[in-house]
Amino acid sequence: HDGGELMADTKVQKIKLLKIWEILNWKSDEQHPLSTQDIITELSHLGIKCDRRTIYGDIDAMQSNGYSILNRRRGHDMVYWVQERKFDLPELKIIMDAIQNSKFIPKDKTEELLNKITSLGGSESTHLLMRNAVRFHVVKHTNADIYIITECLERAIEHEHRVAFHYFDLNASGERVFRHNNQLYKEEPLAMICDDGNYYLMCYRPEPEYENNVKVFRVDRITDISETDEDISKDAKKASKAIANYPRQVFKMYGGKMRKVRLSFDESLIGVMFNKFGGEISIKKSGASYMASVEVQISPTFWGWLTQFPNQMEIVSPVDVKEAYASWVRSAITQEE
Repeated sequence: HDGGELMADTKVQKIKLLKIWEILNWKSDEQHPLSTQDIITELSHLGIKCDRRTIYGDIDAMQSNGYSILNRRRGHDMVYWVQERKFDLPELKIIMDAIQNSKFIPKDKTEELLNKITSLGGSESTHLLMRNAVRFHVVKHTNADIYIITECLERAIEHEHRVAFHYFDLNASGERVFRHNNQLYKEEPLAMICDDGNYYLMCYRPEPEYENNVKVFRVDRITDISETDEDISKDAKKASKAIANYPRQVFKMYGGKMRKVRLSFDESLIGVMFNKFGGEISIKKSGASYMASVEVQISPTFWGWLTQFPNQMEIVSPVDVKEAYASWVRSAITQEE
């Protein structure tokens, strides 16, 4: 060897252990272990030459230093695989389905994310995940700046700084129509919440018309965002610490006051009630029906949910809520006529 060749060999040896680990992570599992010769062949594709003896020594050194490489004898050879990974196959599948069903992630970003996620499980898992993937039709939003917006909001929340942004709706042609006369919103961000496939920003608003002093924005309707140097208020900081205790309904965009409502319903709707309000609610039999008291947000969305169950569910109390629902139903019928 001259000096140049020796230096090149030294560099190759330095990265060899790393490449062995990458090969085993990507190409092996308990059902698909790699033989010593398999590893030698994979290394040769990378321009790294070695023999069986050095592979044995390299893997032994890695195992001694905590790398989770397992091995067993197969015939006259040893086979190796990596058992533990950051994510198991079922975990990756759940993450992929969650990404697919998130409306706020644009279609192109969804595909990029899915490809990255599948690569975390090794080649065999990637093959299974891609082969068995069912792509349901989910209406995806088109705000391509969603990552930039999310990163900016996360930093502002971490730094307890106010944010400034424009906020828009879409008209019938799908064009942006900016609220607030195209003026900047200057808000005190508390948290970001994922709900029903959308991402929401919760901001502190001290005005009494805002339930729990929270105003909610759809993250995919935000644009031109920036983090300011201005700190959020002391009251906003208190609200931020208490946010985990807020009722789930506060995260919604519907408005309306929170009220405790007593509902009477058929036995066939017990599962519906648990799905809607959680497994902690108390359901009791009352004659031929069942009863439960639940916290709801009094809004057209709640009324619309109730109308799915004519003659199967009714509001028992409070009386003013029952009357408000009846009035809403009558107005809906009148509009149709």
